[in-house]
Amino acid sequence: MLKNSAAGAEIDGPDEFSAPLLPIAAQGGTLNDFVTSVKVAECERIVSPIRNVDFAMTVSGDSMAPDYPNGAQILIKKVDERAFIEWGRVYVLDTCNGSVIKELRKSEDSESVMCYSLNPDPKYQPFAVRFADIYGMYRVLMCMSLR
Repeated sequence: MLKNSAAGAEIDGPDEFSAPLLPIAAQGGTLNDFVTSVKVAECERIVSPIRNVDFAMTVSGDSMAPDYPNGAQILIKKVDERAFIEWGRVYVLDTCNGSVIKELRKSEDSESVMCYSLNPDPKYQPFAVRFADIYGMYRVLMCMSLR
């Protein structure tokens, strides 16, 4: 085990600060369920500046620009949506219609969640996703992009 006395951080192993980069993008559209279609052992690993990240993904599209631009890599961690959801935060939803990155807000009914884009363009309208159609919910912890 290595210890960095200046920062007080401990590094427990090579996987502690790395994440598997999923070979799919977080976007709208029709994609396969990444939990069952991608084998983590077959994924390229990238260095993560934060500890205990579950996955890294590439953002596709402009609906979340400028905070999450097209081509940026995001670091995500699986959460239990039945416990609680931090409304107003950005998540990746793995759904029956593909993976999407959106800001989540409470829906009028308890069976769904509202997904909002950060891009104010009128073509990126909010939409609802039923909890029954969500295979996994992942909190976006960090976005890495080139400027």
